[in-house]
Amino acid sequence: MGISSISNRHKYACRPDEGLFPCGDEQCVEDFDKCQNGRHILLAQSLSVQGYLPYDCLIAVGCLSKITDQVNGVSCEQFVNLSQVLRGLETCKFPVQFPTIPVFLGHVRLLYHPKQILNISLESALMSDYVCYDEQLCDFLKPTFYHRNLTCRYGYEMGLGSNVAVNDWKSIIDLIKPHFRGCITRHYHNVTLHYSSLYACKNSSKYISKYRLIDGISDCALNDDEQVSELSCSLNHPFRLQCLNENHCQSISLLRNICQFGKQNNFDDILFSEICDRVTDLSPMLINGRNHSDETDCENWQCNNIYTRCDGFWSCPHGEDEENCTRSICPKGLLPCISSNRSALICLPANQVGDGIIDCLGASDEIEYCRESNANYRTRGFYCQNDRMCVQHRELCDGNQDCLEGEDENFCADRLQLCEESNFHNLADADYVFCQIGSIRKPSFSLETASIYPPLPIVQINPINNQLNEQYIYSSPGKFSQSNICNYGLQVYHWLGLDNISIVCFCPPNYYGDRCQFQNQRVSLTLRLGLVERQSPYAIVVSLVEDDDNQQEVHSSHQLTYLPKDGCGRSVNMYLLYSVRPKNNSKNYSIHIDAFDKSSLTYIASWHLKLPFLFLPVHRLAVFLTLPISRTLRQSHCPLQCYKGTCVKYLNEERFFCLCDSGWSGAQCHIQIDCSSCSSNSICVGSIRNRSICVCPLGTFGPRCLLDQSCQENFCANNGRCVMIDERMINDSYVCICPQSFVGINCEQIKPKLEVFFQNIEVPSYAYAFIYKDAKYIQPELLHIILQKVKMFQNIITFYTRSPFRIVILKADYNYYLAVLQQNESKNISTAIGPTQRCVPYQKLFSSELLALPRIHRLKSYHIPCQNNTELQCFIDESYMCLCTVERHSNCFLFDFNITFVCNDDVYCENGGICLQDTYECPESILCVCTDCFFGNRCQFYAKGIGLTLDDMLRYAIQPNVTFTNQSIIVQSSAAIIMFLFVVGLLNSLLTYLAFRHPNCRQTGSGMYLHVSSIVSGLAITTLAMKFWFVVITHIYQSTDRYILLGGCISIEIALKLFLYISNWLNAFVAIERVITVIKGIHFNKSKSKFIARWILRLSPFVILGSMSHEFIYRGLFDDYEEQRVWCILHYSQPIQNYSTIIQLFHFIVPFLMNLFSAVFIIFSLVRRRVVIQTRQRYAQRLLAQLERHKQLIVSPIVLVILSVPRLLITLFSGCVKVSRSPWLYLLGYLVSFIPAVFVFIIFVLPSSTYKKLFRTMIIRWRRRCFR
Repeated sequence: MGISSISNRHKYACRPDEGLFPCGDEQCVEDFDKCQNGRHILLAQSLSVQGYLPYDCLIAVGCLSKITDQVNGVSCEQFVNLSQVLRGLETCKFPVQFPTIPVFLGHVRLLYHPKQILNISLESALMSDYVCYDEQLCDFLKPTFYHRNLTCRYGYEMGLGSNVAVNDWKSIIDLIKPHFRGCITRHYHNVTLHYSSLYACKNSSKYISKYRLIDGISDCALNDDEQVSELSCSLNHPFRLQCLNENHCQSISLLRNICQFGKQNNFDDILFSEICDRVTDLSPMLINGRNHSDETDCENWQCNNIYTRCDGFWSCPHGEDEENCTRSICPKGLLPCISSNRSALICLPANQVGDGIIDCLGASDEIEYCRESNANYRTRGFYCQNDRMCVQHRELCDGNQDCLEGEDENFCADRLQLCEESNFHNLADADYVFCQIGSIRKPSFSLETASIYPPLPIVQINPINNQLNEQYIYSSPGKFSQSNICNYGLQVYHWLGLDNISIVCFCPPNYYGDRCQFQNQRVSLTLRLGLVERQSPYAIVVSLVEDDDNQQEVHSSHQLTYLPKDGCGRSVNMYLLYSVRPKNNSKNYSIHIDAFDKSSLTYIASWHLKLPFLFLPVHRLAVFLTLPISRTLRQSHCPLQCYKGTCVKYLNEERFFCLCDSGWSGAQCHIQIDCSSCSSNSICVGSIRNRSICVCPLGTFGPRCLLDQSCQENFCANNGRCVMIDERMINDSYVCICPQSFVGINCEQIKPKLEVFFQNIEVPSYAYAFIYKDAKYIQPELLHIILQKVKMFQNIITFYTRSPFRIVILKADYNYYLAVLQQNESKNISTAIGPTQRCVPYQKLFSSELLALPRIHRLKSYHIPCQNNTELQCFIDESYMCLCTVERHSNCFLFDFNITFVCNDDVYCENGGICLQDTYECPESILCVCTDCFFGNRCQFYAKGIGLTLDDMLRYAIQPNVTFTNQSIIVQSSAAIIMFLFVVGLLNSLLTYLAFRHPNCRQTGSGMYLHVSSIVSGLAITTLAMKFWFVVITHIYQSTDRYILLGGCISIEIALKLFLYISNWLNAFVAIERVITVIKGIHFNKSKSKFIARWILRLSPFVILGSMSHEFIYRGLFDDYEEQRVWCILHYSQPIQNYSTIIQLFHFIVPFLMNLFSAVFIIFSLVRRRVVIQTRQRYAQRLLAQLERHKQLIVSPIVLVILSVPRLLITLFSGCVKVSRSPWLYLLGYLVSFIPAVFVFIIFVLPSSTYKKLFRTMIIRWRRRCFR
């Protein structure tokens, strides 16, 4: 056992209302009772100090009082005869005060008179004659006499009468203690009732907090603090419960229920088994002029059901639910009971049961008497008829007459032995009936008549042989025996040679001294961490820092390795000590917490905890912190100047600090520190008394991170990942992070598996499974909730549970489905859900008349839906999940439909995605519901019309491990279209290249542009085909080498964009040169045009490639563990994203505008030059003639504009629509942008008579060469 576990035990507190003494090792005993670790001996020895008493007197009185087995090191077994005791008493000076110090409360003392001492008994404990106390602290006690400066009363006035015999010291204290419960603990003056939070005890000067009213602890002498019912409800304290039909509110810290009729319950919280069971569990409530409770309007209720059957109560008027359940004593319809008049066994007719007249002993025939219900039991009390009171069943035959006439003890010949379960079959009928008066446990939730689903012989799959045994690790106190010498420390024997042995005490952090007898001033921190990412280990550094100067001295520091999977939700206790003793109370101190990723030592976040009330020697803090998923970014508006560090804001405060670089410290990172002692692969985060604080990476440990420690070979089975979390625990220093389907210390066990098929319903994107383990309790036990994403193109979802299950409710798209219902726990099940398994909302099952009734009234008709709908499996209302049994009855249990699955902190999902998690504090499953423009497991990737690639449009359309012939229609259609474009494009490129091989075609710049465009267009369409088949093949066959995936992701996409952009710009340059040709006319300079074209053709590829340089940096692979795929994505910051959008729009819109301008300008320029407008008709004729004459100049820009319009509209006006919802729209818009490259021959050559003539010349020339 480590020091930390020892030092933490003293913090365990016993419940105050039980009046127990803390032993310090989580054991609580009554005052002066025995502790297993021997701590009670220290208490007894502290009370047995000699003081002013003579030695023999101390031994005699100490042993006679039986305060301990030995006094001052002398065993009391020596005083076995009366003569030895008397000789010891002769040395006493009477009256004797023993113990010589107060026995409790710091002022209560005991005095002994010689006359009583002479009448001693060695078998009984010696009781004192007088009890003395501080009169000012206990002003309600009237003193009998004064002894010196003490106020005293006679022992018999304080419960120590001569007729009372006690056998130990504890019994003496138990008799005295109640008389002092109203004493105040310190002297105070001038306290008035102006303090609204205080309550003044009656007939006393004592004041207590109103929070201590009716909390089960008597603080006032007259116990009035436990009787102020009206005041208790007027306080409006949030942690109080109101009693039924009473103006009485008790504290929730009170374990027992002191309400007369039980606590006030909400109608929505009543158990289905409590409805119409002839026990009023809910107080009547006036609704619409009528009183409603759980026992009203029960005419149509099925009184004989799985919960009332054979439970010992007549729930049906004639007892049908109890027929053939026990020994047949009376005929059908008669109740066996003991006559209240003759104390004989009788059979009472059913019409006399519950008629208001008591016919049976204890009112067992009037079930409304002495009936109450608590959390786990229905208690049938015993009614005392003469004094009209109820006696609990445990008070029957206990030797005390609780009833006025003693009827609770009159029928009790050996009842305790008589009513043992093993003797029931031998009892006489009268005894058998009498023994039925007792406590009957509430019926547990039952699946006895459940309609099993799915039928196991059909759907049970591959039962596994291994037994999944959950293993729990408890912090057990063991057999630790605390040392008397070292207090809370560890006692070690130091051998100095020969027979010379000394004792050395190893003290825990919170104690010091040669015997660990002094407490350190300290900060006791209880830290609880939560995180949304459960796989990576983290290093947590907690420091106690002095805040008053720029140096920010670190007084102490504590490090821990935090693994969310293993440690989430667990509390870690630690002590932080001040560097000087005592601490400087004039200075301010705080706790600084830093978090680092243990794998990469990347800084994550920091928290600041201020210490209030600096005068306190010990501060106790308990905090819950949630680690963010990524590191805290640099703050742009930081008011601090950090010399050697980064300005960062605390997560929990609007406060900044300087995060110092390694080797620097201080408020502004201006103080250089020596970090040479830390290993090279660690980081230095500060220093304490010139010793570096080193944070170690995984695999190293020690104060300087110089020690290596790796996991044992094959420590984790089934591909589990081994992580070292605490090098100090040799046997438990390693933890395995298991795959989803395995569990266990070494990942050696297979988890139970549940497969759910979706039949005839829309497959959701994700689903929740509510897993119920068993039905041993009044409610089925909710084991856990699993959130699981449904993979694309899958109609099945797989869940791995912690243990076998009986009931599984699936939530998908706001609907609930009954997935599994089994009487026995199952481990491996395959099931299906469809419309027949849907749990129908109650609004669709009841008539409008029933729906108009209050819910407590409507509940009485919940058997009707199952009886009227033979196919109905389940239905739901505001609070119930109701299952239909084979008997067509309803079997309902409470179900929380209002549980929220939205993440606590918005730290996981990005770009406005909605974060969902399965549990509140330590989620095992987290997913993001992304807005339409984003995708990825955290919505971190952006995909809008202008930036879409084939990866974006087909990533969810391609099914992995499925042959191409079985792929979706969009994949096959895309392949057909792209291959058509590829063939046609190559043919067009070839024909265009042949046309512009003629020298006369390249006499101007436009001819040079088109000549190069014919080559680039062929490359563009070829790269498009390569890109498509690369995406398809790598997504179908997922075993492709990662380097091939990365190379293809970067090179092919960038090459495709490069060729497409060059093609667009070359076409635009052609259009602009034609505008210049129209403007210059006969003055057009062909040589200058060719000169400019040569430079444009040389520079364009480099300019375009430079504008896309960010893609070389930010384009890469992303591993989607949910889909188990690898995506080619672009991931960059918002400024780079804006830049990328601008560049793509520039390369698309500017060439579009250039072509549009060229077409419009050429048309109107030609008309303006050649037409003299006379009439409207003559103008139109001339316009058509000019268009026909110069069609080679205007056809190509017009066609390019028309082909660009669809993609432009999709880009600018489609908004954020997920590609998977409208893939055809985006795919067609994407492919349209390649049509100019595909049909370059048709667009530029065919409209021009010159180009066609030269093309024919080249064809003839090539034909002659071929046939020469």
